[in-house]
Amino acid sequence: MVNEQPTGPPVHPDDTTLLTAIAEVWAQVDPPPVDLVDGVLAAIAAEDLEFELLTLVETDGALAGVRHAAPEDGPDTGAWMLEYEGPDVRIYVRFTRIEDRTRLDGWVVPVKPLSVQLRGDGQAEPLESEIDEFGRFEFPSVAAGLSRLTFVDPARGSKPRVTPPFWI
Repeated sequence: MVNEQPTGPPVHPDDTTLLTAIAEVWAQVDPPPVDLVDGVLAAIAAEDLEFELLTLVETDGALAGVRHAAPEDGPDTGAWMLEYEGPDVRIYVRFTRIEDRTRLDGWVVPVKPLSVQLRGDGQAEPLESEIDEFGRFEFPSVAAGLSRLTFVDPARGSKPRVTPPFWI
């Protein structure tokens, strides 16, 4: 059998045809994550925020091996914690519920001279507290509902650090 060469000039596909074929191959071999577009849009939007959004740190194994609450503790008693991080700070928040009152206290590592505001849904004015020389702050009695904390450094004039909303 003799190799036959096509006669005439070679036919090359245009760029659009080649790029479409490459995109189809990659869509089958390695498709993008379903939430890629939403994630990119959220990241771009976060760059333009007037505040720095702190990240909730997941602590799945934090209570592994710890005993449960004492039997005399009822449904209106208990404590839980949240941990947040930013580029230069880590914030721990503890909620303690005793009957109809919830106490929120926390600490900032490393210690920074910040003022803290607790904003809840339906509150006209936020509750305010200062971080002491040990990095601690507290709100002795807070209302139930959707809330968020804002940490402001009055001396620096930088963007405030804000937690995502959480339920009390």
